[in-house]
Amino acid sequence: MATSGAGFEADARRPTFGERLTALWFRSLQRGFQSAPAWVADSVADALAPVVVFWTRRHERRVAPKGRGLVRNQRIVFRDRWNEEFSDAHLRRWARHMTHCIVDFCRMPRITAASLERFVDMADQRTLDQVLAEGRGAICATGHFGFWELCSHVASVHGVPATTVYRPLRNPALDAEFRRVRSSGGPQLVPKWGAVRETLRALADGRAVGLAVDENTEHSPVFVPFLGTLAATNTTVAALAFRTGAPIVVVSCNRTGRERFKFHVWDVIRMAKSRPSASDIEAVMRRVNDALGRAVERYPEQWLWGARRFATRPPGETPMADGLPPIAELEPSSGSASP
Repeated sequence: MATSGAGFEADARRPTFGERLTALWFRSLQRGFQSAPAWVADSVADALAPVVVFWTRRHERRVAPKGRGLVRNQRIVFRDRWNEEFSDAHLRRWARHMTHCIVDFCRMPRITAASLERFVDMADQRTLDQVLAEGRGAICATGHFGFWELCSHVASVHGVPATTVYRPLRNPALDAEFRRVRSSGGPQLVPKWGAVRETLRALADGRAVGLAVDENTEHSPVFVPFLGTLAATNTTVAALAFRTGAPIVVVSCNRTGRERFKFHVWDVIRMAKSRPSASDIEAVMRRVNDALGRAVERYPEQWLWGARRFATRPPGETPMADGLPPIAELEPSSGSASP
């Protein structure tokens, strides 16, 4: 239910002519995809996938010597299963998913209350409805996985009071266009920077608040396993849960076919309001990461594989002989994936 990224304040200045032109181009593109038949939109997405493959391979040549990139993340996650043939096939599937995400975002306003059942399997929504009925709101933890922009949209269309925390774009005119699409289903949009007060207010009002939790963080992280490797993890959702008593609901929306998606609830984590210890915070974030990891294992091509998820390493960590971070010691999960 959220997008997030490197820190910068929301840009309130007047857009330049070039920025307005970019926004106009996006508006035309978005409305064109929105009105096109599904087979046309899907065909364009399929045609663009080889372009993404080509660009990604060029990008990999630049970032691989710096210990970054999609291939490195593949090697960290898949370990002994990784080889060049596997990597290439995975890259092609991932590229196709990403181009379809772009097209699906442009077509998102087509999903309304009247058409929701035709586009989205909402069976897991019952779990979120039950959590919200408890009256404490819900902290919806998701990631840059599946069609993440769709989570708050379908929840709002379904009738859930949803608040999504998003990262404003540098181009204010283009940001306004993105907000227009993101808000088409009715969610409340809150800029990421300085969002704590609005987030607390939303939870007090019993709303579902969406936060992306799969980004690398350098500021006071907790190192817990993600897809088998320790990852520097932001603790905001755990801190909010202990402060408010609101349950954490790990969610995603995943593409399952042409204009077909499934809303997943992967875990529900409840705790009482308290002043948590560091180990309490770590236990919650370990469980959140475990749920997101199971989601990625279910749809392995639908994660944002080029992200710098494993960039920040624990102090004193010794890489393995192949240069990769060591495999994390895993603990049994108390969560359960949705069917």
